[in-house]
Order: sequence, then C-alpha cells, then structure tokens
Amino acid sequence: MHDYQTPDRGWCGDPSRGAAMGRGSDLPLDYMGTLTIRHVPLDQGGYDPGGTYWGTPDDLYCVESEGGMVRYERGKSPDAVRKLFPLAAWSAPTEITDDDIADMLTGYVECALWSSLDDADEPLDSNYSDADLAPETLKAMREDCAKFARENAADALAYVQQRSWSHFGHDYWLTRNGHGCGFWDRGMGELGDRLYKASRYHEVHLYVAKARVRENGKRRTVKRLYQE
Repeated sequence: MHDYQTPDRGWCGDPSRGAAMGRGSDLPLDYMGTLTIRHVPLDQGGYDPGGTYWGTPDDLYCVESEGGMVRYERGKSPDAVRKLFPLAAWSAPTEITDDDIADMLTGYVECALWSSLDDADEPLDSNYSDADLAPETLKAMREDCAKFARENAADALAYVQQRSWSHFGHDYWLTRNGHGCGFWDRGMGELGDRLYKASRYHEVHLYVAKARVRENGKRRTVKRLYQE
C-alpha cells in the first residue's frame, strides 16, 4: 500500500475533527538513490484515496524511495516532478500490483459516473458517488480493470510511465464504451492504438435501480447503481 492509500489520520491526528490537509514529506530533493513516482488520484472534492484533503487541481504526485521515504509535489507532468530531484535515479515498475489496480479503479469509476446519464439525462455524478454502486457492480468493475490491465501488462506499464493508473482507468472506460476519446487520442502512437483495439467493443453501462438494504437492523429501499 502506498502512503496516499493509507487511511487519513485526521486533522492534527484527530479524525473526529475532519480530514488532514495534506500528508507529510520526509524525502529530500537532493536524494541520491533510486526513486519511483506515482500520480495521486484525487476525487472531485480534492481528496486522495485515503481520505486526506489536497484540493485541486489533480496534479499531485507521490515520489517514493526504496527505503520508504516519500515526498508530495505538484507538477504538470511526471517529468516536471522528476526534474526536482536532479541527483536521483528513477526506476520503472515491472509488474502490476493490487495497489495499481486500486488506482486504476478510482479513475475508472470516476469516469463512469461522469460520463453516464440517469433517466433524466443528468450525469450520474450530479447525484451519485462510488458509495452508491451496488456491491456486485463494484466487484465487476474491479475484475474488469484487473483483467484488462494484466492481459495488456506491457502496454499498461508503458502507458502509466507517461500518465498514471487513474488516467489508465479513465481511458479504459471511455474507450471500451465508444465515447469518441480515450487511448487512441493521447498522442501515444502505436501504444495508444494497441490499447484502443484491446478495449474497444466491450461496452458496459450503468443504470439506476431500487434496492432493499438493511441498516441498523431495519430494511429500507434505496437507489443503487448497477451495470449491464
């Protein structure tokens, strides 16, 4: 688990006072060892996956050392952030981890809610969030993301070196559902073309339906998001 995926410690270490504003950094800019860099997926409210608040825009990166030190920096691109560490060497991932799939799923779900409409032709993210996904929907989404990433592992790893896992999930949803943009228009040449061909014509869609849930020992009817 990466630092930004760990549960938020709360304001001044007290979760009852709300979310913390940012996370600590202990990695110096003059570090001379080997580093890795990851884009931090922030939701529309500016919170990272662990619940810490960063605000906008979505240009936050987490740089990590082999020894576990981290530093958070904002930048226009991964290369822009790498330039802040002139003495460091950089390593690229060689395998896909569950943490990678978690970041991919974040971008995938966010894009699904943003690009899908309800019965009144309103974007789903106007009235719903990932908390409204039916458990079986979230499970299917996670399985789809993991399957696609691992079946196209070499291209997925090449893509995230230029963008991020959350962007990879975003483009997977757009491309598989024929939204007119996605992998093929990111300026990645043959890499984008291969990912486009691998994901196209496997459409899925979200819809709103009523469900019966049990809360505090009582059953009530709520609206949940399902996939077809």
